[in-house]
Amino acid sequence: MEHKQVRYFLFLFYYGIITLPAFSQTVLPNNPPSLKWYQVNTTNFRIIYQKGFEVQAQRMANTLEYIHDPEARTLGSKPKKISVILQNQSSTSNGFVSILPRRSEFYTMPPQDYNFIGTNDWLDLLASHEYRHVVQYQHAKRGFNKAFYYLFGNTTFAGMAQVSVPQWFWEGDAVATETAFTQSGRGRIPNFGLVFKTNLLEGRTFNYHKQYVRSYKHNIPDHYVLGFHMVSYLRRKTNDPEIWGKITARTWNVPFLPFAFSNAINRETGMHVPALYRDMASTLKKEWQAEIDQLQLTSFEKVNIRKSKAYTDYQYPQLLEDGSVLAMKSGIGDIAQYVLLNNGEEHKIFTPGFINDAGMLSVSNSKVVWSEYGYDPRWGVRTYSLIKAYDVVSKRKWVIGGKHQRLSGIALSPDGNKIAAVRSSKEYQTTLLLIDFSTGKIIQEFVNADNNFYSMPRWSDDGKKIVVLKTSSLGKTISIVDVESGKEEELFPSSQENYGHPILVGPFVFFNSPVSGIDNIYAWDIKSQKRFQVTSSKYGAYNPSISKDGKQMYYNEQKRDGLDVVKTSVAPEFWKEFVVKEEPQNLVQHLVDQEGHPHLFDSIPQTVLTAKKYSKFKGLINPYSWGAYVENDLVNVGLGISSRDLLSTTSITAGYVYDQNEKTSSWKAGISYQGWYPIIDVNFTQGNRSDNKGIIEYDKVVGTDTTFDFQQSLTFKWRETTMEAGLRIPLVTTKSKYYSTISISNYFGYTSITDFKNSIDGGGRLLPSNHPQFFFRDYLDNGNLLYNHFGLTAYRVLKKSRRDINSKWGQAIYLNVYNTPYGGDFTGKQFSLYGVAYFPGLFKHHSLWGYWAYQYSQIDPVNVSTGEGLNNYTFRNKIPLPRGQSVSRFLDFYSMSGNYTLPLCYPDLRIGPLLNIQRVRANLFFDYGFGSSGTYAQSYSSTGAEVKFDINIMRFLPQFDIGFRYSYGISPSTTRYEVLIGTFNF
Repeated sequence: MEHKQVRYFLFLFYYGIITLPAFSQTVLPNNPPSLKWYQVNTTNFRIIYQKGFEVQAQRMANTLEYIHDPEARTLGSKPKKISVILQNQSSTSNGFVSILPRRSEFYTMPPQDYNFIGTNDWLDLLASHEYRHVVQYQHAKRGFNKAFYYLFGNTTFAGMAQVSVPQWFWEGDAVATETAFTQSGRGRIPNFGLVFKTNLLEGRTFNYHKQYVRSYKHNIPDHYVLGFHMVSYLRRKTNDPEIWGKITARTWNVPFLPFAFSNAINRETGMHVPALYRDMASTLKKEWQAEIDQLQLTSFEKVNIRKSKAYTDYQYPQLLEDGSVLAMKSGIGDIAQYVLLNNGEEHKIFTPGFINDAGMLSVSNSKVVWSEYGYDPRWGVRTYSLIKAYDVVSKRKWVIGGKHQRLSGIALSPDGNKIAAVRSSKEYQTTLLLIDFSTGKIIQEFVNADNNFYSMPRWSDDGKKIVVLKTSSLGKTISIVDVESGKEEELFPSSQENYGHPILVGPFVFFNSPVSGIDNIYAWDIKSQKRFQVTSSKYGAYNPSISKDGKQMYYNEQKRDGLDVVKTSVAPEFWKEFVVKEEPQNLVQHLVDQEGHPHLFDSIPQTVLTAKKYSKFKGLINPYSWGAYVENDLVNVGLGISSRDLLSTTSITAGYVYDQNEKTSSWKAGISYQGWYPIIDVNFTQGNRSDNKGIIEYDKVVGTDTTFDFQQSLTFKWRETTMEAGLRIPLVTTKSKYYSTISISNYFGYTSITDFKNSIDGGGRLLPSNHPQFFFRDYLDNGNLLYNHFGLTAYRVLKKSRRDINSKWGQAIYLNVYNTPYGGDFTGKQFSLYGVAYFPGLFKHHSLWGYWAYQYSQIDPVNVSTGEGLNNYTFRNKIPLPRGQSVSRFLDFYSMSGNYTLPLCYPDLRIGPLLNIQRVRANLFFDYGFGSSGTYAQSYSSTGAEVKFDINIMRFLPQFDIGFRYSYGISPSTTRYEVLIGTFNF
């Protein structure tokens, strides 16, 4: 459940006005046009859903209306009516709130991972968490922030609201809310704060800045975790449920003041935010250490051998026939991959694609199965959850059961012939299935009349039974299903205990539970109906797997640098009989008591609401930002409006723009309709233009030795009308560990130029009349240019770890073709093609990469007396050029480059609250270019180095890069120093 960040960061160092994202080539996430949409309305909500999802739409309408006031109370702001879109075409388990435009979206397929969903119903959890974000935005609309909203719309308002109050509050407050109002929010799940707790108790009490903006050097949990502990701790310390409402109200009244949030905390508590963090960390460390000091820890033998200090997890250990252990390795420096652990050695066997992590793996007869995302080529919302298989011996990989499935929780039978899987339908129905491994056909569907939620199925050793987690309105339990009869038996009554990862071995069911406040492994004796505690872990024990002889248990043990695979003997005589004791509530109970609604979701009304069709076309025009703005280049300012419909099919922008460099103004408008397979884009601009060329000293005519040495100031002025319209088809082609896309586009362009004048003789682009002629090909004189632009972009890049600067392997191709086939006053042709390739460097996280490019530009000979060639127009350059060189335009131009990129250090250096430097990286390069026009040719070469700093400014979470470049021109000889301003990385 990610809170959607504002994608357009439009002001520098807290100041300025937010931009409109006009004329972008964004691909909006949307659904196929064939889907039918409906709506139900309450006083405060409009629920928009697709046909077939009526039951859950009614339930969510009643639920959200019922929790509207209780969940808003502690912030003291009640939101106005909002639309909630139930997205049932996606296999992603997520949700977000955005005000660009204002709406919330629930991605309705429940996750299989018990450490994410807990004992909750998935939609209830989304309602509790996401609605709190709606409340936060309403609370933020006050003081100057309210003025920003009325003057500039939601984009400026959202930007000011999110920069003035850190992201950890937005998410931490929402997690605290879901924890207080549901029986199993993430604040109740120890795994949620596992890394934070481990870091503290292992002496890694990082300063506030590093803990928030994170690090490349150490593994630091995200702002959700930091935020929950900060929000929860201050509410406990002050015993004031409204303390954060008071703090944020002060901040959002004056959001433009630097450090307004920290100063507001100081006004209420006497501590600035770093001091509050230190106080929280110190208190929790003492409490957690006191709990651990009372434990008698389980002894074990470590299986994996760490060769790096980088934080790395070895998850979900599974035993193979030869006694080796298969595990999923991932970490701060490694993408998820499957490895074999055997006798202290580690061998990589396979890198999966984008995993739909169910918190488990399954192995049998050298085959491993898991769940992986599949993608619709065109419709971004529609995704799938597929069964993927890999044979460790034959090295074969394949998809089982088709490419349009919604399956997860994949478990392979002991004989390797069948698969148990959980299907989540688009109607929010859960079904436990048996699937033939060879054919992918469904063998059996188990009856689930009450629509209980099943997750993490596992087979018994004899293949006759399946053990599975079962969640209902009563809570969670573990059930055993007889494969032949379909009969189901619950091991114990349902409760709010968050059981996980069950396995059935002989007379025992092993499973995880956080009941003691620390995740441990327990065993249920089916015969005696008794429960035993198998492990006593310092931080957490997970994912049990029993050897074939039943003598060894392999599992995950959380350690300082990640989850290790460990083993211990299976000795029931040494297990402790489980004694029920109260789970520690130091992070939770005060939240529940302060809110006063511990069972809010247990008594939701069931009012039948009137449903009606939702018209996609009535809402196409939906303005969300208006007024003054500054574009991303910080040069263009203006007045304008942006619109986007709730279903993300149509984006419209229009406005008046003033260019501060040119001192000219123009009108702009654009529309992008993305509800059909091809996207339709139309953009229009009309206004005055000006370009100051400075002092013209000389010009060398290509192919001659003629030199003109007059010196005069030159400015062009003209009036321009431009319209561009066309189609593009963006396709996602990802099917493996490589993220790949291809986009094809074709646009028609019309540009009309009038009143074109130069400042030397008042004429056009041919000047001066009383001197040797000087000609500018890349400008249009009075007349019309009608052109066609075909483009193709494709890339395929390996997914990256946090430390990777570039992908280790990857390719990209960019093709652009311009011509003038429709007539008009000007002619021109240009063909551009270049490709980029990425390779591994000499060491980990190093990158060897380069490009090769070619461009043909039509450059006709000019005869002033006859006018021949004067109508030639040269389109703008579309390929990279040698750095540090001033390159002329040629008929044919080739360029290429070799680069070596590497991290230099991870300093985690902070300069007060103003600047935090996370990484310093370098790029060494050699560039070459060669151009020719007829008999004239010129080569260019340069070498040099770039150094970049990955930084956070004023504790702003998105990272920014800035640096410098030194270029030495070999041919022609030059030397150049440049400052490199990068981008914000969200």
